[in-house]
Amino acid sequence: MPGWVKLARMLVGGLTLLVLSIALGVWLWSYPPAPGKFFKADVAAATGPGHLLKSEPYKRGVPRGAVARRILYTTTLSGGAPATASALVMWKPQENIALPRRVILWAHGTLGAAPGCGASMQANPFADVPALSALLEEGWIYVASDYAGLTTQGPHPYLIGDGEARSVLDAARAAHDLSELTLSLETVIWGHSQGGHAALWSGILARSYAPELQVKGIAALAPATDLPAIVAETEATPVGRIFSSFAARAYADTYPDLYFSGIVRPQARWQAKEIAERCFADARVVVPLLLAERFTEGTIFRGGETGTSFRRKLAENIPNGKLGAPVLILQGRRDDVVSAKMQAGYARERCAAGEIIDYQLFDTLDHVSIVAPDAPTGPILVKWTQARFDGTPAPKVCPR
Repeated sequence: MPGWVKLARMLVGGLTLLVLSIALGVWLWSYPPAPGKFFKADVAAATGPGHLLKSEPYKRGVPRGAVARRILYTTTLSGGAPATASALVMWKPQENIALPRRVILWAHGTLGAAPGCGASMQANPFADVPALSALLEEGWIYVASDYAGLTTQGPHPYLIGDGEARSVLDAARAAHDLSELTLSLETVIWGHSQGGHAALWSGILARSYAPELQVKGIAALAPATDLPAIVAETEATPVGRIFSSFAARAYADTYPDLYFSGIVRPQARWQAKEIAERCFADARVVVPLLLAERFTEGTIFRGGETGTSFRRKLAENIPNGKLGAPVLILQGRRDDVVSAKMQAGYARERCAAGEIIDYQLFDTLDHVSIVAPDAPTGPILVKWTQARFDGTPAPKVCPR
């Protein structure tokens, strides 16, 4: 065999090995980092929800002049099973701010369904938080749950309203135990996308689950409301398949009558399982996106009895209970995840049910730009929130 042929084979073999090594490295890198020891604690059996377990200083991404702590606290999952969750508490020290200080509960959008995906573990933990600087300048306290199961042992209640709301409300209760702060019980809840769903459910649950909190208002930006409609509109798209994979995992882990292999079609099961083990955040999202592109065409969901049960559970998680506080819904007309048509239908139904809904539609905004730093929604959000704290009657603006 000529020498140049041997050399060519060696080069091809070396390049193949290099490509495989890089691919394997990217594959392993795409899994979320394991949560550290801070997120683990021994909890006495009699400890109730909303109890502060530990806290530590937090500096990553914190705006200049602000102070933050990460907390670990007790909560419960849907049905009342005990769990733990973490949250970020942030404020700007100001001598002229009256005590106690009012609270903004922030509920973040979709980041995943597995431990390691919590916002406080991300490189940019305050990404997509609208009006953050204004919030701090007002003297309000920012409290943002990571939700159960995203930094602690799961399951994560992804788009499961009762479970999401417990994580959000218990973060506020635990923040009251911090010795560095004197917090008011007056609270306004903000949320985006999945977090908008969580914010609305927090309003529904607050009076029975955390009656000591005085929820003055709920502001939901592009909230996930009519879940069956959202799934139907997005499930055949790559991003929709990612969200579907997260939902399949969460619902199978939460509801005893559902199971992952019954929800997901056999042809999509491996990809969906791998997606559900990763986060929808930072550069690692490239692997879930590639996996989602490799599905056979259409939805990941199967039909049959389990598929029907899954969609019935989605419908049960529409936030259509009594909200208990005025609601601001900010929606982009160009949103291709949560459609404006669907959102308007939800808002009309809540208005007809007697809720105080202020529905505002923005022609040029989509699902991401609605929480951009320069979006017109930020000033509206702050002004509306200040009015709720001031006790000004909330406007009722229903979509036509």
